[in-house]
Amino acid sequence: MSHWQTLGIAPTSDEAVIKKAYAARIREHRPDRDLEGFRRVRAAYEAALASCAFVQPPAASPPASSSDAHTINVEAYHQISPNGYYGYTATLPPEISEILREPANVAYLDRPAASERTTAPHDYLDRPAARERATAPHDYLDRPADARENPAALLARLQAAWETASGDEALLAVLQAQADEVALQHVDRRSDYLAALHDWLIAAAPLPQSTVWAGERYQLQYDPRGEYRRIYLAARVALRQRSAFIAALAPRYPELAAWLKLSRWQHFCARWQDWLVESEHPAHRQWQMLLTELQAALLPYHGQHQWHRYLRLCGMSVLLLTAIIAIFATPNPIPGIIWTIALLTNRDWWSPPIDPVQSGKRLFFRACLPLRGLDQAYRRFPYWPLWLLADISVILLSLDNDATTPVTILWLTARAFSILWQYKRVIAAEIPPAYVPPRSLLLFIALVWLAFTFLTYLTSDPGLAATACGSAILLYLLCWWRVPADDTAARRVFLDQGVFTVLASIVLTNTDASTPWPLITCPLLALVLGYRYRLYLLPRLLRPLESLWRTLVRYAWLAIHLLSALGIGCLAGYIYRDSGEWTMTVFILLCLLHAIASIEYHLKHPA
Repeated sequence: MSHWQTLGIAPTSDEAVIKKAYAARIREHRPDRDLEGFRRVRAAYEAALASCAFVQPPAASPPASSSDAHTINVEAYHQISPNGYYGYTATLPPEISEILREPANVAYLDRPAASERTTAPHDYLDRPAARERATAPHDYLDRPADARENPAALLARLQAAWETASGDEALLAVLQAQADEVALQHVDRRSDYLAALHDWLIAAAPLPQSTVWAGERYQLQYDPRGEYRRIYLAARVALRQRSAFIAALAPRYPELAAWLKLSRWQHFCARWQDWLVESEHPAHRQWQMLLTELQAALLPYHGQHQWHRYLRLCGMSVLLLTAIIAIFATPNPIPGIIWTIALLTNRDWWSPPIDPVQSGKRLFFRACLPLRGLDQAYRRFPYWPLWLLADISVILLSLDNDATTPVTILWLTARAFSILWQYKRVIAAEIPPAYVPPRSLLLFIALVWLAFTFLTYLTSDPGLAATACGSAILLYLLCWWRVPADDTAARRVFLDQGVFTVLASIVLTNTDASTPWPLITCPLLALVLGYRYRLYLLPRLLRPLESLWRTLVRYAWLAIHLLSALGIGCLAGYIYRDSGEWTMTVFILLCLLHAIASIEYHLKHPA
């Protein structure tokens, strides 16, 4: 369809007519309803404006009389130029007309050449030389089949050679020898052979070397069903062929393949450069898809490296025995206790010998080590026994040495913000909460909080105040854990504002002159955020008070923010008093960084 037909008009040089037709057609194809139609009409409009300069209008003719109104001028009709269109003539620029001009000294023949007069009445040549020149780009010839062996017998003989192979290496030698089979040069027999080999290798897995060789030789991994692609990638993983594995991932998982090609420093920057942590990295999303897709294909390879696990268990047993002896044999038992806890929390002690998920991950990590860092970046507490050991060690260094106190405070502050941003990555990946408390537990904690808060008001006991504050923080955490994983905005708000509110409550509760505000701040914040993000609705009897409730929510939110700012200010003062100005400066900068990130995110994603 030409652009004139799209606009519904004849070729014309009048821009007013073109614009009028465009305005009429655009009402039928509005961009908010029919985007493709709008683009088509717009393209036709621009093409018509560009070509209207080359359209000549028809010559004016006197009006016909009434008697000849329905008479067709046959002679004038036949005199229209073949390049004309309803009386309009299209003219081309001189340079184009010069190119299209036909040479004068060309003699055309009205019959075939003498050497080709006996050619069959089809449009291709049935000669061997022509067939060889038109051969498809494969490495075999389309020669006639050998009539000495039945096709079924040939296929049975080749399959028997596969089944009698003693192992993967023997099968690989058999397949390499069959690749030179003369009978397989025929297209039909070769197709049957590849179909049978495809199904047999899928059923006989694991055969990593043969699977990889057949996939590269015959391109079997590009089957539409994807079954061979899975065992092909699993074989690459089992053989630890990192470069070939990444190249095979590129067509289906381009983001993951591009991420794996980066250096170690680039991997670190890719995980931390987005300090807003607004969304999950595409490479991690594709990594989860790859792990799910290849989990069943990697099952046959799980038992091949079990000795690695037993070796690790033996080494950890020796270290555990040494740590237990150090607890009772040394004057200071704390290092032995720390090492005992760190060793007992290792996953290898408690995980089953063959865990499909963990065993599959270990195979991936051995084949491509950067996948471990990508997987750990979206875990709640990656390597937490090692980090806990480091935290305790830093704290122990500063117990008897006041000079190391600023370093300890700076370390713990950085670790707190690192855990915070790690959890923001977990939330961005929509990972479900580790524990979803029931409503009965929330009701019980709420009653405990109310009881201890009432007793605190009556007795002003610091112990009861601390218990009430702890139950308030626990109630807030339980409310946060009940937020659905797909409600990313609500979980981020609970985390961003809850961290500072909880920190402020702890600081203000431990002051010499404690106030009742820390006892109610956390439950009030959970109530306000739950209402704002529609995690629950007001009862039907209270819905007429919706406007009043919104006003109360605004004032409550303002009070919580002011109290949190007061608590953070007190904490900054304590840091300045105990460690110095530079440590407090780092703490304030980290707080501001997190606050800016939270504000920017919620401006982009309003409730």
